Amino acid sequence: MHNRILLVVGDKFANYVKGKDAVTLSQLRGLLSLSIPLPNQGVTLLVPGQGLGDESVAELLKEAAASPNLAFFDFSLWHNLPKRAGRALSHKHHSANTLISEPRQLTADLFELHMMIDENCELMNDHQSGQHVQGMILIEAARQAIVAVTEAYLLPKNGIEYAFVLNNLSVSYSHYTFPVGAVLRCNILNQSIDNPKRLSFEAEILVEQCGQAVSKFMLSIGAMEKVRISKGENMQALKMQSNYLAYVAANMHEFEEPVKQVENL
Repeated sequence: MHNRILLVVGDKFANYVKGKDAVTLSQLRGLLSLSIPLPNQGVTLLVPGQGLGDESVAELLKEAAASPNLAFFDFSLWHNLPKRAGRALSHKHHSANTLISEPRQLTADLFELHMMIDENCELMNDHQSGQHVQGMILIEAARQAIVAVTEAYLLPKNGIEYAFVLNNLSVSYSHYTFPVGAVLRCNILNQSIDNPKRLSFEAEILVEQCGQAVSKFMLSIGAMEKVRISKGENMQALKMQSNYLAYVAANMHEFEEPVKQVENL
């Protein structure tokens, strides 16, 4: 029997916990570190929210195991958390920047992933305002989701090393997304895999909280041989470099104007 239920979020979501049955990771660690037992308050069920990195969770559980106040908290939900997608699926070098779990296939075209925001990710390095999850984080999570699903389930087994390009993206936000549990449902709408050297995939991805869609993403990506993409990128880069320098040379007056304006101050 639980006397209370508390949500636990990363410290950067401190604005969210105000006035709610929620605490930050640091606040919970403070309670666990007290050298004297807490007053008799029954058992509090702790629910993991967003902002928690894998290392932070591991450290918290280690601290909890040695705490004199462990009996007052139920960590049962923390021992079977979704597994964060690895580098091969998310295409991120640092695990903190991976925002999704490993995908799970529900039907032939429908896949489910859990959102797993680590507050140390690249998109949360700047100041956070308000209580909701930034829209750019949701965009990146959706992008990672379609890449992970494609890598895990849709690529043909032909020995080709593929690289991905994002072709189209549209976003529709219907509600704020908050730092509580969230699920991404990835529905593959179309896939073209007849030509093994050039594949394409289209998907609708819904972000859901409490069973309600809070945002929708329509994405299309292409997958081509990594060597081919690299060559094409290099050719375009060389062409752009030549065109840009020619553009600068032909429009020197536009580049010099800001300098003249400063000199006239």
